Amino acid sequence: MQYEHLVALARELSLSGFADTLDRQAEDALYTEMAFAERVASLLIAEKERRASNRLTRMLNEAKLPVRAAPEELINAEARGFKPAIMSELLKCSWIPHAWNILISGETGTGKSWIAACIATAAIRAGHKSRYFKVSDLLYSLTMTLEDGVYLREREKLARYKLLILDDFGKVAMSEAEKSILFDIIEDRAGTLSTIIVGQRPYNDWHAFIDNPVIADAVLDRLSRDRHHIKLRGESLRRRDADFKDL
Repeated sequence: MQYEHLVALARELSLSGFADTLDRQAEDALYTEMAFAERVASLLIAEKERRASNRLTRMLNEAKLPVRAAPEELINAEARGFKPAIMSELLKCSWIPHAWNILISGETGTGKSWIAACIATAAIRAGHKSRYFKVSDLLYSLTMTLEDGVYLREREKLARYKLLILDDFGKVAMSEAEKSILFDIIEDRAGTLSTIIVGQRPYNDWHAFIDNPVIADAVLDRLSRDRHHIKLRGESLRRRDADFKDL
């Protein structure tokens, strides 16, 4: 069977990594001297790498992260108020199977969402399905499902994510229905799934913000175990003076 027929057959079987590599090998005489098993292994490894790359791309797209983030950039960012050694451990994501929660707080513009995206990107690279939401958007959309009877199904979808990122917590006041939904989300994940909660409010101000003693106690109780708090400091990274030289 000729190379082009083998390549076509590989593509028909959805083995594009195998096919692309075989196509390249046909142009290089060195591959004809390789042992049969060694050459087949190189083709299978190429297919495996292609599938892993495609899976990573799909998971990153599904996560809907607000920014593209490189976890490696976090290691040298001690000036924002956290230790690189601790961040390095967080980026290993060994805490996710243990259902730890991460709280990130700080003034506006200190890089909270970016840090959350870096951690989420590391989690996705490690194979953990993740999803980002702004808290107000998620609670509003779930409130709408209370009326059409699919609320429980939507909660089950959230439980498919090993890591859930809830951003801008404490920015917009919640209705009583939204407070109950927030509790349901936290309750569904407590002890089994990890959550990153991002917001300007310090943790000790959450009780007053939720403004419902029963729900506040329940939410904070479920977040009180196995949590790590990242407290950022400094001025907004977005601030800069306008300069005509930049035009």
